[in-house]
Amino acid sequence: MKRIKYRPFCILAFLITLNIAAFGQKKFEGYSLILEADNSSACAIRFLPAENDGRSVQVFLAGTNQQTPATGLTGCDNAVVQGNRASINEYAKWCFQGQENLYDIKLSNGTTYLWYPLDKNAGTYNVEDFRPVMRTSGSAPQYVFSTPADYTATIRNALAFIASRQGGTLYFPDGDYIVGTTDGNTRDPRYEAITLPWGTNIVGASSNYSIPTTNLPMRKSATRIRLRHPNQTIFRIGGCTNEVTVRSIELLGNSALFGEAPRNSTGNYGIEALGKWSIDPVTKERTANQSQFFRFENVVFQNLDTGIIVRNANWANCDNATQMCNQWQFDNVRVDHSFFINNKTGIFIDTFNTDWKITNSQFNYLEAIAPGIGIHIRRGAAILIDQTFGGGYNEDTLRGGTFLYIDSVGSITVLSSSSERSRRSIYTAAASSATSQMMTVIGSVFGDKIELNGRMNYISTGNHYFAKTIQAEPNVTITSTGDRFCYDPLTFGGYCKDAAGKPVSQPGFDRGRVMFRTGRLPEGAGENRIGRQPNFFGYDVEIGDGFLQFDPNISFRDIIAFTTPGEGGPRVKDGAFVYCKDCRKNTSGICTQGQPGTDGAFAKRINGQWRCD
Repeated sequence: MKRIKYRPFCILAFLITLNIAAFGQKKFEGYSLILEADNSSACAIRFLPAENDGRSVQVFLAGTNQQTPATGLTGCDNAVVQGNRASINEYAKWCFQGQENLYDIKLSNGTTYLWYPLDKNAGTYNVEDFRPVMRTSGSAPQYVFSTPADYTATIRNALAFIASRQGGTLYFPDGDYIVGTTDGNTRDPRYEAITLPWGTNIVGASSNYSIPTTNLPMRKSATRIRLRHPNQTIFRIGGCTNEVTVRSIELLGNSALFGEAPRNSTGNYGIEALGKWSIDPVTKERTANQSQFFRFENVVFQNLDTGIIVRNANWANCDNATQMCNQWQFDNVRVDHSFFINNKTGIFIDTFNTDWKITNSQFNYLEAIAPGIGIHIRRGAAILIDQTFGGGYNEDTLRGGTFLYIDSVGSITVLSSSSERSRRSIYTAAASSATSQMMTVIGSVFGDKIELNGRMNYISTGNHYFAKTIQAEPNVTITSTGDRFCYDPLTFGGYCKDAAGKPVSQPGFDRGRVMFRTGRLPEGAGENRIGRQPNFFGYDVEIGDGFLQFDPNISFRDIIAFTTPGEGGPRVKDGAFVYCKDCRKNTSGICTQGQPGTDGAFAKRINGQWRCD
């Protein structure tokens, strides 16, 4: 009777034990992926080969240098576990359950990662949680993390975890994160740029910029990732990659720190985008490989060869038979509230299939750090630059180079922007500038010269220029509405001068084919005199469904006044045509005083005379 009586209690105890064991199990899952953007046509994220169980993983106790295989693992989501090996399910995902808070997993290619379970905080990860870890011995082992001298492996580990989760936010707390070395200083010959997977948000603690050469603690930015050698890139974005954001962080090139000799930043890139559209050389089939939707916000790019560089794979020797050269799609790019400091080039864009919006940003560059360019568009589609400024630090030894350098672009619009203390504000190359290239500048201020070459179209509205800012080749077509050349001479006299320092009384466009230009009234006096400028049509004018209405109130006295010499010379010259309400012709056809309401004629200025015949 006692045995029968206690049997329900034993069964209940057994079930409770099973339940406690199950409750202590944590779920770990992922994919066996390669995360690498390179010159191949493959996507930046791709599976390891499936042959010979190549997508299974081995599981080890974390912090044991993969010397202690994990035990007590169970499979989940139809994935099978044998010993410490977890195989994939029908969706190519491996999944296991274990009682530890973290494990080491080893892929079939030998790569090992620190791996965490799924929990309620999934989606936001701290890079410090992926640092090297050691497991203590004893009956109550603990995990002890250490700070590495170089963070390359730590960041790669975190991004591999995020890639396997289909995206997430990687947070960098206060710190100085060195990459590309073996020990924080020695060059790592195996280092390749850290590839950013799809759906990744790189977020730092602050976007404040640092002064690397000082030892003052307050001049060291809160969060910066930096290089210690030339010809290295911090982050790379490859093909098939969408929705990547980098914000509130500093990316620093190979900069000399306090007490160090100058260092070489040649070939240092903060963010490199690299991809291609492949062509099958036999079938001629094209494989579209596009990457879209990128945001770089509150980022400092400092002491780099180029802050952001976008180009096609095999850009130096592209083969048209196997690749659509210069056509990789890197699209919908936003750069906002970012600071580009002392880079050789701030942004370099070199693919036709790309659209950008660059806003609220600052570019500080030096002509001495050649080429000293803020934004270089070698090839581009649609570019918008808004509330963005650039220049050097003075007009002498710290003079800037070129704010905006354009080789070829479909359409570029510059709004409410400016540059100063530079050799050039804008430069367009002649060789690749075509009549289909449109540049529109609105509400901006440019004092340093703008060199317009080739056969492009320049549309200028409501801008402020200096006397001879714009220097255009004859085949550049110019349309200008409401532009202002020089300061108000009554308020800021003595500033309307050419490059040689000589006063300019007729500031404006230097050459170019002006299709239309609104005029201005005369102002100032003496050396500060700025002459009148009529509204100007520079090509044929055709009136459509309507008529051309002349002022009906112009009188004979007015047309005589038009010819009276003034400080700026007579207002009228041969070729003028006006309606005169009280003009009549004499026997020679010359306009004379008549009676309004009775007389009236069209007056033409011919050979220094008003003729009414």
